[in-house]
Amino acid sequence: MKYFKENDKTPFVVVAFGICLYFLLEHLSLVMHGISYIGSVAFPFILGSCLAFIINVPMRFFENRVLHKIKKGRRVLSLIAAILCIIGVILLVCGLIIPELAETMYRLSVSVPGFIEAVQEYIDNLSKDNPRIHSYVLSLDVDWNEIGGQMMGYFQTWATNLLNSTVSIISSAVQVIVSFALGFVFALNALLKKETLAFQVKKLLLAFLPLKAVKHIVRVGRLSNQAFSNFLSGQCTEAVILGCLIFGCMKILGIPYAVLIAVFIGVTSLIPIVGGFVGCGIGILLIITVDWKQAIIFVIMFLVVQQFEGNVIYPHVVGNSVGLPGIWVLVAVTIGGNVAGVVGMLFSIPLFSVLYQLLTEVVNWQIKKRDLEKTIRKV
Repeated sequence: MKYFKENDKTPFVVVAFGICLYFLLEHLSLVMHGISYIGSVAFPFILGSCLAFIINVPMRFFENRVLHKIKKGRRVLSLIAAILCIIGVILLVCGLIIPELAETMYRLSVSVPGFIEAVQEYIDNLSKDNPRIHSYVLSLDVDWNEIGGQMMGYFQTWATNLLNSTVSIISSAVQVIVSFALGFVFALNALLKKETLAFQVKKLLLAFLPLKAVKHIVRVGRLSNQAFSNFLSGQCTEAVILGCLIFGCMKILGIPYAVLIAVFIGVTSLIPIVGGFVGCGIGILLIITVDWKQAIIFVIMFLVVQQFEGNVIYPHVVGNSVGLPGIWVLVAVTIGGNVAGVVGMLFSIPLFSVLYQLLTEVVNWQIKKRDLEKTIRKV
């Protein structure tokens, strides 16, 4: 009995796959080292691809919505407008944070000693009922001169180590700058000729793969591009909304550091679901040095706003933008965070969106193929 046809290549493919798999597992450390080396060499192009993807979102908006009536030079003008828009947002955020941060650091340097003394006095009043604890608390003395001397010693040690490693720091900085410059140039060329690149990729796939497989790959690529683009725009919109809500509520309640904390929460909320809580922690540390009661009010206010934003705004803004129901957004973020941390949270939602759409199509096709549309309602 023949298990394979005469011209069937399946056994050779299976054997070749087994040999390759054995080689990879046997020399796993060497393979990982090779992947790491290839990744370091290709890092500027990987960075450039990420930059191109980010810039393409506002560029596509300018090209299709704002400058669509311009026939000649529309692509270049859209690219310039997108870059200027991104630079403007970065400068705006820095302009809001840096002056407020400098003023905050000055306030903290003035208020921290008084805050420590207030805490010590509070503990002292609580411990008066217990003579032993009271005598121990009274024996505590904060010598700010000694603390300042220790801090200066740490600073001098850090400065010495920094000077000793100046050469390596400069070389690393130059390498990062060169990689970013190469990646940026690669991104510009890719954006200006993205249709040509897409055509070349299709030709490459058609040269080595069956037509049906190429169609599936191209379609998945389009779905992924759309999902990631919509997720990026939706996440930025959600961050702006949350930052504005926090700023407005803090101003109404008279809580200090409204601008700084709102910007921090807005920026950190780019990390789905849990990012805002990171900004909240920074806000608590800042406010508690001024008034611990206001810090408690801030926590309550943040939890209320976060619940409203997380259950009402986020699923509709981000979930609808990527075509993923709200419950699956939460599932995607949870699984992505457990698997790959912050990076997993960022990529899990658009990835789940693509899988959700593909699985929905497969399930609907199977139901239709088996003629079970009417049966589903009866089960």
